[in-house]
Amino acid sequence: MVPVRLVLSVEDEQYIEPFLHYVRQSEFDRRLSVTVFSRPEAFLRYMETSEQLVDVVLAENKFLDMLLNAGAPRVPVICLDEGGEISEKVKRMSKYQPLHQLLSAVLEYVRGGAGGRDAADGKSLVIGVYSAVGGCGKTTVAIHLVKQLARKDCKVFYLNLETVCSGSLFEGQSLYESRSLYEGQTAAGGRGLARLLYDLKAASERGEALQQPMSSYAYGHPFLEGDTFGPLDNIKEMLEMGRNDTKGLIDFIVDSGLYDAVVVDVDSYPNDRTEMVAERADKLIWLLADDWNVMRKTGIWMSHLEKADPVAFGQRMGKSLFVVNKCMGEISNSLPRPGMTAEIALSHIPSWNEGNRPGALQHSPMFQKDMLKLCRSVYTRNYTYGTGGSAG
Repeated sequence: MVPVRLVLSVEDEQYIEPFLHYVRQSEFDRRLSVTVFSRPEAFLRYMETSEQLVDVVLAENKFLDMLLNAGAPRVPVICLDEGGEISEKVKRMSKYQPLHQLLSAVLEYVRGGAGGRDAADGKSLVIGVYSAVGGCGKTTVAIHLVKQLARKDCKVFYLNLETVCSGSLFEGQSLYESRSLYEGQTAAGGRGLARLLYDLKAASERGEALQQPMSSYAYGHPFLEGDTFGPLDNIKEMLEMGRNDTKGLIDFIVDSGLYDAVVVDVDSYPNDRTEMVAERADKLIWLLADDWNVMRKTGIWMSHLEKADPVAFGQRMGKSLFVVNKCMGEISNSLPRPGMTAEIALSHIPSWNEGNRPGALQHSPMFQKDMLKLCRSVYTRNYTYGTGGSAG
C-alpha cells in the first residue's frame, strides 16, 4: 500500500508538533507521508520544484492564497478552515477537529476522485473463506493464505468469525508473547475483539464513528506475519454478533487503511456472520474436499440456497472461487453441480493426520506451492502480486 504524500502548511508550530506526533503513533503512520512547512515562502518554493511528489496539500488560507495566485495547482488542495475568504473551488475542512476524523476525511477526499486516484485504490480486498461442509480444512487454508500474501509484501488482517475459534493459531501461545502491532505496544495492551465490538456498538448508538485506531485492538501474530485479534474468551459474544455488527466490524478494519487484504474465516453452518461475510466479501473462496460425501452435501446446500434466494445465490456464485482440498493427484469426485469447475486443487498431505498434536500448524512445501497458485488467482485487484514489488 503506497502512502499518500501529504504537505501540511500552517504557521503555528504548536499545531504541527502534535499533528506529527499523532501520525507517527497511529495507524496513519503507514497511510501518510507528511512534509511540513511553517513559512509560506518555503512552501511555495517546494511546490514549484516538487509538486510531482505531492498527492494532496492541507494548508491554511495564507499558504493557499500564495499557491493559487502562482497558478492552478495540479494536485488537490484542502483549506484548513478558520474563516476568511478562499476560492469556492477549494475543499474546506475544520482545522480544529479530532485528528483521526480530519485525516480520515483527507484520505477519503483523495481516494474519492478529487485527486485523480481510482476510488478503489488503497481499499482492502475482503476475502471470505467458506465451506458448506465442516472438515474441509477451511481454517488451515485461510491461515496459509494470509501467510503467503504477507510474504509478498502485502499487509494482511486475519479475521476469525467462527463461533468457536480453531485452536491451531493460538495453542500454546500467550498473547503476552506475541510481537506488537506497533513499536512499544504489547499485545496484552490491546483491547481485543470483545472490546472493539462493544465500542463499535456504543458509537453506533450515539450516531458517531468510532475514533479509536485499530492499534488499540489488534496485534501482530508471528506465524501469520500479519495482524489479528486474540480469541474471544466467551463465545456468547460471538453468538450475539448479528449482521450489522459483522458489517460494522469488517468496515472498521477496511476503513483503517492499514491492510491490502482482509481474510475472513467463518463457520460452515449458516448464521448471521456467515451470511454477511458472503455478502460483504469481494472474493469468496468456496472450499470443497475431494470426497464424495462432501460434494453431495455441498450440492444439496447449493440447491437450498438457490431456491431460498436466487438473486443472492447468483451474487455469491459470481464472486466464488471453487477450491478442492485434500487432492491426491487428479480430482476423483464430481463437483456438486454440472458445469462447475475447480480453479485450484490443494494437495492432500497424509502426514498431517499421523500423530500431530491437536491444533498444530502444518507445513508442507507441496501445500505451500498450491497455496501460492491460490493467492495469484484470488488476489489480483489493484496490486501487481508476485512480481517482487512492495504493496506498502
